[in-house]
Amino acid sequence: MNLKDNYQKFNKHLKANGGLYAFGRGIKYFGFLIKKQREKFEPKYKNVIAKGSLKIVFPGHGVNIIWNDEQITQGAGLNVGINTLGLWTDSTKADWQVLEKSIDYFRFKVKFEDLPITQIWDFRIENEQEINWNIDIEIEENLYIDEFRVICLLSHRYKTWFNGYQQDNFPRITMWQDMPLNDTSGRFVGVRFPTEGVFLPAFGLEFSNNNYTQPLPLIQNTSKELNAHVIGARMIDIQEKKYYLTGKYNVFSGKIILFKNDESLDTKIENLRKVHFKDVQRYLVVKKKKSKVLLVNLPWQRNGVWGVRAGSRWPHIKDESEGNYLPFPFFLAYATALLQKHNIQSYILDAIAEKISEDDFIKKISDMDFDYFVAETSVPSFYDDLRMLERIHKKDVPIILCGPHVEIYNPQFLKDNLFIDFVLCGEYEFTLLELIKSLQENKDLSKIKGLIYRNNNGIIKNPPREPFDINLLPWPQRDTLPMEKYWDLPGDISYPSAQMLASRGCPFSCNFCLWPQVMYPGNHYRTREIKDVVDEMEYLVKEKGVNSIYFDDDTFNIGKERMLGFCREIRKRGLNKTQWAIMARPDLMDEEILNEMRSAGLWAVKYGVESISEKLLKNYQKNMDFQKTDQIIKMTKKLGISVHLTFTFGIFGENKDTIQKTLDYILNLDPSSVQFSILTPFPGTKLFEELDKQGRILIKDWSKYDGHYNCVFKPDNLSPEDLGEAKRMAYRIWGEHVRNKRGWRGDIQRFKDYMHEHGLKRALYKTLDYLIFIRIKRQKYLNGKD
Repeated sequence: MNLKDNYQKFNKHLKANGGLYAFGRGIKYFGFLIKKQREKFEPKYKNVIAKGSLKIVFPGHGVNIIWNDEQITQGAGLNVGINTLGLWTDSTKADWQVLEKSIDYFRFKVKFEDLPITQIWDFRIENEQEINWNIDIEIEENLYIDEFRVICLLSHRYKTWFNGYQQDNFPRITMWQDMPLNDTSGRFVGVRFPTEGVFLPAFGLEFSNNNYTQPLPLIQNTSKELNAHVIGARMIDIQEKKYYLTGKYNVFSGKIILFKNDESLDTKIENLRKVHFKDVQRYLVVKKKKSKVLLVNLPWQRNGVWGVRAGSRWPHIKDESEGNYLPFPFFLAYATALLQKHNIQSYILDAIAEKISEDDFIKKISDMDFDYFVAETSVPSFYDDLRMLERIHKKDVPIILCGPHVEIYNPQFLKDNLFIDFVLCGEYEFTLLELIKSLQENKDLSKIKGLIYRNNNGIIKNPPREPFDINLLPWPQRDTLPMEKYWDLPGDISYPSAQMLASRGCPFSCNFCLWPQVMYPGNHYRTREIKDVVDEMEYLVKEKGVNSIYFDDDTFNIGKERMLGFCREIRKRGLNKTQWAIMARPDLMDEEILNEMRSAGLWAVKYGVESISEKLLKNYQKNMDFQKTDQIIKMTKKLGISVHLTFTFGIFGENKDTIQKTLDYILNLDPSSVQFSILTPFPGTKLFEELDKQGRILIKDWSKYDGHYNCVFKPDNLSPEDLGEAKRMAYRIWGEHVRNKRGWRGDIQRFKDYMHEHGLKRALYKTLDYLIFIRIKRQKYLNGKD
């Protein structure tokens, strides 16, 4: 409006309403002109971070993405929806606060009004085309959550959507509508091809899994009123627990990618298509394969020291205190026997028992004829195992992975590791049998419980397998294994020895125990028929020539009548002269059971004590009557049964005083042998979940979860270094106790035994080292200085 027009308008107001009104209108209009002029020189967005053409804008609620002052997102922009008991709410109904802002970084606090939830959003602009986006939540009260949705409301001008390699146009009709997605497990969704002559870069959202949720792609058309396109991720709880305890969780981690040209986006989509096609082809090839199966305990050593994996509830790299200790690979051996029982050619190879190096192992299997490769992994060996399996993948055979590590039970694991074809969850013997038979007969895999696999619809995780009757399992395959290498001789039971299981599972709820929580979740306790157990024992003694048996059950001595019946059956067969040992709970024993076991040949008992403080034991849900425990341990010793005790340092409430009292108790009691370890919160256990929610897990490098050399969490009253030193000192003090008890006569006998095994020259060198230690290094060693 020019000056003449303004003058005419002023005169009009003057004649109609008088001078006061006209001057008031003029002043108001003049203020309007000043405001408009000022806006030309002020920034359009006040709360903004930018790089090049890209801007991230915070208008007060929600976040918007701008490109060259054109809005890519619209309305609420980026948003999170939460479904609790069927009711939806989203982050537009929350209070927003900027916690931190820099040139290329935003951090927001989003506190919901109607839910006890606070979200923390992090945005970091990596470059003009990439934005890292992370969302953590803190739940203040226990809450049932069905689903999270992370969504982006995008300009209606985009014509085409994509999900991985799949692309299609949005429908012309503006109504709420889900797009048909062939691959529901894709992790890269977006929109492209803007219309109406305005340039907008293609918009892609790439997301990844986390410890709690599995993302599924979401693409929608919206109503005419909203007039936008929606892309995003539905975050579904992996374990389908849905009941979230108070604590912190990561809900979403991903990346926004803007493509300034079609070529770079087409290249990415084509690469995704090739990967998908390769997966489908490999799957189809697998289904045509024959059925020769190789089951292995992969080689595992660090710095020349061998590890303990298959057969161990406490996988770790050994230390010198363990000597020849090596558990029997029960799950692998049972699975092999079950396949053979069903006329499927299968072989078992234990590279750790045979001490086959990685390179030699690769050469060995290259000369073998097999169609499926089954490997058992563990938490601390996980990274080493994946590295080996990637090498084995080059042999171009399907790889089947199993073992007590929950990370492989996440469907995302197969998504991220294309060289693994199948994952078997938990107790895997019957899952493996059904898988091989189904592949052999070209049957649908969707009915196999406990299986994770990929097909042309993405990654499929079948429901878990229910606990089965372990009497259905044949005896484990031993004939082709180096049985002389398996060494677990509590109380120095006679060698050669064999390890057996008479039950599986444990009814108790110790929150640290790995197998009962991960391999057979729910602490499902099942027993074998007594007759069958003693049949196997008799076979091993009379046919295989073993001199002793060690029962490595989770807890052997459950059920008094069962224990007494077991002892009667042993005496009936005349096996009571054979030495045998068990893993047991002392508070389940009584005088009658111990006397019956002793008369049936019981030679040694491993008691899992862990601590002499009942208060500490209750802290990790091992509710054990220590007064009775003490009585039973002493009674066991009095009957002439060797006692091996296990202790763990780092239980909640542990301090230097409780550790010292434990050591004093051990020295006064004088058991036959002891084992000390550092409390290890294996992922998948209640202990890990509790510590993780408290923010006390210090490291998630699984290779450190060994219990020998590292403490991976923040203890209550001690430092991680304190626990490591406590374990080292405990073994030093115990070693000194054993040396004093052995005396010079015992040293002479050890010299004779060593000379008989290694020769005079090595025995003399060993003796010289020992004398130097006693005279010069001993005191420093006991003081922890050597």
